[in-house]
Amino acid sequence: MKKCIPLVLALCLLLTLTACGGSARGGDDAPAATQTVINLKDWEGFYTEEYAHRGELTVTANPEGTLSFVIDWPNDAFSRAHIEMTGYYDPDQAVFVYSDGVCINRSFDEQGKETDSVLYTRGSGSFAPAQGKLIWTDATDPGRGPSSFVYESSLEEHNRPQTPVIIPSSATPAPTVAPVVTSTPAPSPTYAPDALPIITKSPTDETVKEGGSCMFVARYENAIWAVWHFLSPDGQTDLTYEAAGKQFPTLEIINGMYSTMTLKNVPKELSGWRVFCRYSNKAGSADTKTALITVTASPSPTAAPQPTVVPETPTPAVNEWVDTGDLNEAVSKSGISFTPPLAQVIPEGLHFLTYRYRTGVIEAAYADDSGTIQMRIRKSNSLSGSDLSGDNNSYSKTWDLTLKGVALQCLGDGTTANVAYFGNQNNNYSINYNPGKEGSGLTADQLNSLVNCIQ
Repeated sequence: MKKCIPLVLALCLLLTLTACGGSARGGDDAPAATQTVINLKDWEGFYTEEYAHRGELTVTANPEGTLSFVIDWPNDAFSRAHIEMTGYYDPDQAVFVYSDGVCINRSFDEQGKETDSVLYTRGSGSFAPAQGKLIWTDATDPGRGPSSFVYESSLEEHNRPQTPVIIPSSATPAPTVAPVVTSTPAPSPTYAPDALPIITKSPTDETVKEGGSCMFVARYENAIWAVWHFLSPDGQTDLTYEAAGKQFPTLEIINGMYSTMTLKNVPKELSGWRVFCRYSNKAGSADTKTALITVTASPSPTAAPQPTVVPETPTPAVNEWVDTGDLNEAVSKSGISFTPPLAQVIPEGLHFLTYRYRTGVIEAAYADDSGTIQMRIRKSNSLSGSDLSGDNNSYSKTWDLTLKGVALQCLGDGTTANVAYFGNQNNNYSINYNPGKEGSGLTADQLNSLVNCIQ
């Protein structure tokens, strides 16, 4: 009987530890993955960033009750951020928490050679689940701001092999500059990270009036960068979007390195030309089918009928700007509410000069010591993009930037922005700094301070 007592005591102790959730790793130190109150498999899949549509998130459920998160986010045509982390569900905060994030910057040269550099390790942050979305907060790099990723497809659908290249039909003129593809490999039974880009959508033909606008949309998988090309009617001249901008000086090309390209002020001379998008990675490149541009002549202006009643007081011209030092006057006469930035966030060497307004648009102008205006901040409820900023200069880079949940479109050298647009249908903003002086624009930190002030 005495020999049984220690055995009974040991058994009771084991049962007590089991009931209290004890483990060999220590119940207080290990994430309570087994207590997860949501089904991890429900959040497994492939996501894309909701606003800029560039960042990609892959989520995989792990057997130990955690989720693996992998983010790929292009910075520009030749570099991208790659971030990996593992998170567990915290029921108190209702978020997936991680503290093992590794961020790598991957750069590529013209030949596709990759160079990696580690930006940080042991990064921390969280993913908040919300109705088919995951809201990412990067605590290590708060400047990224919260990013919303929307569910696109299951991992099986995303990784399903597809034909690597779509070859244009014989009826479509082929570019004179051949894609950098030496052979077409057979589809692999599993997803191959180093496979050629896959075209999932080609642009469609567009008809536009002379001086009007049109848009071309393509879609892809497994590419690092994209460049739109313009092909002459005889198929003998192949121009990148940058070269086309010089060939047709009045043509405004927006997002020539993105899957959605917009053309504004389309000239008559562009009729008969074709466009296609070339997607590339370090394994090679693939072209979409070409899309035809048809430009119709603008209707001849007709003589306006003579008014029967002449107003005693003519209405001021819509484009007539009025200068004032009174913000209340500018707000009242423009019909636009406006919050000017604090003096502390104005770039060094500049000072407030004047407010300007016209119907539906308000502006704050800042000048250097000589009185030359170097920065304009505008807000409108009717205009957007270059129509709002008035900056028609050509810049080598166009990129998207998200700052604390605000999505901006930037133009400049890829690092500093001479022009930045953001807003929505009702409130559009533009920030114009050192127009035309590429390389002397605003940094991300400066933009972040200005955007936070004027919103």
